[in-house]
Amino acid sequence: MAKTYKNTKKGRNKIPKKPGAYNLKDKGGKTIYTGSSKNVNRRIPEHHRDKKKHFASASITITPTKRKAKKIEKKRLKARKPLLNK
Repeated sequence: MAKTYKNTKKGRNKIPKKPGAYNLKDKGGKTIYTGSSKNVNRRIPEHHRDKKKHFASASITITPTKRKAKKIEKKRLKARKPLLNK
């Protein structure tokens, strides 16, 4: 089950330090980028610093392993085809 975090300092501080797959969303709720990481707490703020990937919120699914996160990411990429995943 995915949990959504706002792109604010307070929201980013609540992101767990675990593996997971994530969707970065714009203000309208449309997915603009999909990714996975072994530590989503460390990875999501890196996108915040990238001006091209300005996002309003991040929807994160925590997984037991990075491998499982990659599988979820692949499915989401096929289904959503986000604008910034090229």
